[in-house]
Amino acid sequence: MANALGIEEIMRGNLSCDSGELNIVQYFKIGVQLSYVLPFGMLYLPFLIAISKRKKERKLYEDSFFTLYLADGVITLYFLVGDTIVFRFTSYVRPVCEFFIPFLKEPSFVLTPFYTSYMYAQLAKMLSTLAMSVNRYTSINYPFKHKQIWAMYCKKVIIATFIIPLLGVWPVAVGHTSYLPFYGNTFIAYEHRIPWARTSYGRLAIALPTLFFTIYSSVLTSAKLRKLGKHMRKVEYSMNIATIFNTLGFILVVILNFCYVGISAQALTTKLGNTLAMGGTQLSNDFYMMGGPVVLLILDKRMRSSIWCFKKKPKNAKTSTIVSTHQTEPHGGTLAS
Repeated sequence: MANALGIEEIMRGNLSCDSGELNIVQYFKIGVQLSYVLPFGMLYLPFLIAISKRKKERKLYEDSFFTLYLADGVITLYFLVGDTIVFRFTSYVRPVCEFFIPFLKEPSFVLTPFYTSYMYAQLAKMLSTLAMSVNRYTSINYPFKHKQIWAMYCKKVIIATFIIPLLGVWPVAVGHTSYLPFYGNTFIAYEHRIPWARTSYGRLAIALPTLFFTIYSSVLTSAKLRKLGKHMRKVEYSMNIATIFNTLGFILVVILNFCYVGISAQALTTKLGNTLAMGGTQLSNDFYMMGGPVVLLILDKRMRSSIWCFKKKPKNAKTSTIVSTHQTEPHGGTLAS
């Protein structure tokens, strides 16, 4: 089993911004990643704005899923911005890495705020994944009560999504952090001031229930989609498929993390092991963060169109509510994945 302290000691004794590759190769790698991360961000932010502006019209974005989705979108964008600026640029642009080593390699609180918020975003993303899976589960399995359930609990779920991760990241917030580039790949280590307080415990407490339920929910949702797909509104079908892709991304991230735990410290700290671990982590995180939103926009033309259409609705225009074909009961107002 890979020992975190053992890995940190090896890295601290072998700090290096040199990946062994030419700078042009490194620039090409980050260029490829930015070629899909930046367009995603440029589309995703207007998409979230469109949801927030049009939700009150109770048309395309009336479902509580999109209220949850707004919360998830904020978390996702923050994570991608932080990951790109701090981890990718310092990993692939050698002069940037070499500039920061003298200032950040020794334990201090300089990187602690960022690393705390970065770990917080990871935990919050897990909870938002769970919330969206539960939302789609109730939509498929309890169609007549779905809107009423989420009208009552949506705000509470969102509050819990942002508060619970605080219980898992406080060990990082009270410790020193260090910038440890290893074979050109950026790592940040934090000081374990309290021996029994580990972020891994909080991650497991959130990841395991999320993993089990999302798999269970995805299996049931997939089965129902095969039966009801033709009878669903296009937007509901798109939400369900996007949630399944989000779940697949989460499963991939969890599997890779379990693989890292089972690999020895010596294997992870070789050049090949380090490169594969870093590349696998970035690709799995990208698929997890971006897979669901991309699928959602690809499947639904009206959502794509709404990104560019921010025209205000006339005040005298009547608002019509489109009700799912399988929902017949009246419901309360929706509240905020």
